[in-house]
Amino acid sequence: MAVRRSLRLQGKKNFSRVYKEGSVVRSDYVVVYFLPASEQKVAVVVSKRFGNAVKRNRIRRLLLEAWQENHDHLPSGYYIILPRSSLLSVEENVWRSKVKELFHEWQWASGKNSPHCSAVL
Repeated sequence: MAVRRSLRLQGKKNFSRVYKEGSVVRSDYVVVYFLPASEQKVAVVVSKRFGNAVKRNRIRRLLLEAWQENHDHLPSGYYIILPRSSLLSVEENVWRSKVKELFHEWQWASGKNSPHCSAVL
């Protein structure tokens, strides 16, 4: 399932702004940079150390799938998702479930009672 073009985070200026001004949520298998904004956009960045293009694209697709399952309930903003190298040392079904769990927890943490979702995680 591809991310619609309107949901893709693009442009060096946007990436730099998210890295510089955004907050960071770290889990065992991914790092998520988040910057609150009026619209919701996402980017997944997978470096070459994760293998050839086939392996990198598979990781990218699976991370986007985990984000898309919960994006309607996540706070509006720019998301940059980076896999961690520990992702390579475990089975795929383990890290997939953990990443989906992260976004599901973020969804609940970003409710009306929480002023800032990353502070809760």
